[in-house]
Amino acid sequence: MLFDVRTVTRGDHEVVQVVGDVDLATIPSLRAHVDQVQGDRTVLDLSAVDLFDPLGFGVVIAGSMRARRRGGELVVVCPAGRPRELFAESGVDRIVTVVDTLADLT
Repeated sequence: MLFDVRTVTRGDHEVVQVVGDVDLATIPSLRAHVDQVQGDRTVLDLSAVDLFDPLGFGVVIAGSMRARRRGGELVVVCPAGRPRELFAESGVDRIVTVVDTLADLT
C-alpha cells in the first residue's frame, strides 16, 4: 500500500500533503502531521488520495477546531471523486472549507 504524508510551507500556508489511502493503518500518521502544524493557515491536501476512510474525519474536524481556537482555519483540498463525495454525504464540508485545488486558496 502506498502512503506518504509530509508538511511543507507554501506562502503563508502550512500544507499537509497526503498521497495514498487514508485508512485505519495510516490515520495515526496523518493525525501526527496535522497535530504538529503550528500556523494559523493550515491546508490538508487530499488531492492525491483515492480512498478516504470516514474515520479520517476525526482528524479533519479536530484539526479544524484546533486552528479555529488559534484564530485560524483548516482548509481541505479535495477534487471531485469519492473522497469529496464522502465530505458532502457526511456534511463535513459544511463544517470545514473544502476546495478543489491549491490554486483555489484565498
